Amino acid sequence: MKYILFICLSILLIETSYTQTQGLVIQTGLTSGFSKDNNVTKSGEAHYGWMVGADARILEGGMYFIIGGQYHQTSLISTKKADFFKNDWKILMGRGGLGFNIINFSERIVLRSKILGSVNFIMDTTSPGVPLPGYGLPDPIKPNKNDLIVNDSFLGVTSGIGLTLGSLDIDLEYQYGVINAIKAKPDTKYSYITLMAGFHF
Repeated sequence: MKYILFICLSILLIETSYTQTQGLVIQTGLTSGFSKDNNVTKSGEAHYGWMVGADARILEGGMYFIIGGQYHQTSLISTKKADFFKNDWKILMGRGGLGFNIINFSERIVLRSKILGSVNFIMDTTSPGVPLPGYGLPDPIKPNKNDLIVNDSFLGVTSGIGLTLGSLDIDLEYQYGVINAIKAKPDTKYSYITLMAGFHF
């Protein structure tokens, strides 16, 4: 089902990029994630990774629709060292919402913001959970097939601030997690901070 949704989203992105004046924005950047569960995100640690994505901006003006998708590779286990390219968790984030201009300094320089909903599909992970009983890995003494595992998907709400400089976009986004990523663990709502640069056509 998640692959069908990804294909439909890709077709929609391509179609809107050709039919709307705002066009398509291709992005890449670095991300760090956090949860409130101290077993998942230890104190002073984070879940580091990288991302690539694309957003279609539909309708030109001070406010516009955004439909997009991002592919993230991040770490399921938190680390102190900010190693952005040692990843074991692959996530596809489908997103949509509104973007709006805050200040138009000129036709080519604009300060922007956005409010988006995000459905985050866990595509693959080399680890079925956090290495603790009850967090996705079986208890070695009393294995239980009902041990908790990572969910297929979780939700988030994204906002942030961005600066357009001609064809270059620089964005700082914050995604607030609203559904737990590990089954029955309510504090495993992952929030992400992403710094990215993009080029729009």
